[in-house]
Amino acid sequence: MSYSTEFLKPRMTGKRFDDHTIPLELLEDFAALEELFIEVAKWIYLEENPDRKRVPRGFNNKVELKLSSIEEGSTILNFLLVTASFGLFPDDNYQYFEKAKDNIIKSIDAANNGKEVTQYIPENLLAYFNRIGKRLRDDEAIDFSPDSALQAKLNKTTRKKLVLASSNISEVTLETTIRGTIPEADKSKRTFTIMTNNGQRITAKLLGVHAATILEAFNNYESQTRVLISGLGHFDKHDKLVSFESIEHISILDPLDVPSRLEEFSNLEAGWFNGEGVGMKKEDLTWFAEIFENNYNPVLPLPYLYPTPLGGIQAEWSFESHDISLTIDLAHKSGFYQSLDHNTDNAIEHTLNLVSDADWKLLNKNLADIFKV
Repeated sequence: MSYSTEFLKPRMTGKRFDDHTIPLELLEDFAALEELFIEVAKWIYLEENPDRKRVPRGFNNKVELKLSSIEEGSTILNFLLVTASFGLFPDDNYQYFEKAKDNIIKSIDAANNGKEVTQYIPENLLAYFNRIGKRLRDDEAIDFSPDSALQAKLNKTTRKKLVLASSNISEVTLETTIRGTIPEADKSKRTFTIMTNNGQRITAKLLGVHAATILEAFNNYESQTRVLISGLGHFDKHDKLVSFESIEHISILDPLDVPSRLEEFSNLEAGWFNGEGVGMKKEDLTWFAEIFENNYNPVLPLPYLYPTPLGGIQAEWSFESHDISLTIDLAHKSGFYQSLDHNTDNAIEHTLNLVSDADWKLLNKNLADIFKV
């Protein structure tokens, strides 16, 4: 027989969970969490039974962490712990899994409060946190004890602290997306090299599922063909991407890809324009790249982008009968739109709030009217 009981109710917080659902890609993290529970339970057993060299036979047989439901309140996952039982009562080993849960929660709390985490989890088991929460985004967290005073929120910062608390680990695994060119591809070694806009080179595996796209980009390297690569990357303690653990998606980018062009702008230093010219803040460029990708109508043609000496961006669209531009003020998150129809001399001007959904819709409509899409 088996015994099951409500065991853990972590809360997922972040925009992706506001609709009370959870992306499938995140569920694999909880398989690693189950493994961590079992290993910590074993460690606690041996700590409490120093005369034993190993745990009893069958200690973790038929021990499973099962997701029984998803509740509202951001997104609350209801996990059951299922173990072997004798009659109506759980196996005596069940207590160690309860203790393991407490220790894991306390270790996350310790990381959030700058305390020593290895008093709750041995150093060699901290590697499991490299598999738990690896796809969390900047605004997301898993709160393992939402109804207690403990700060057991696992986010990107806490994960990094937990993983690097082990002297045996120097890299943190995170989901990442990068843009770059492919200057090298070696079919015999089945590897290729991605070169980012700042000149960093990263070697990755050349796998069959992505080979055609990679080789196309490599063969067109001289034309500065760029690719977008998404996958799991290994980052050092300085948050620098060192290598890819796996590549999940790769696609060739439009030559006018806006985020790629903005990455180039981030390399401009003060004085870039004949001794003048203001350098741009990376966070401002990242903000505009994200808001553009989220709001610009993808059926519209992309603009040409140019940096302005005052630290702004000039976007221009090419169309034979119109002059079209958008002058972007990054500091105030605003834009000045102008279009001139050479056939009618009709001019349209708008000052746009680039934080406003309505103003992005207005921009899209004006461009759609011109390009007839």
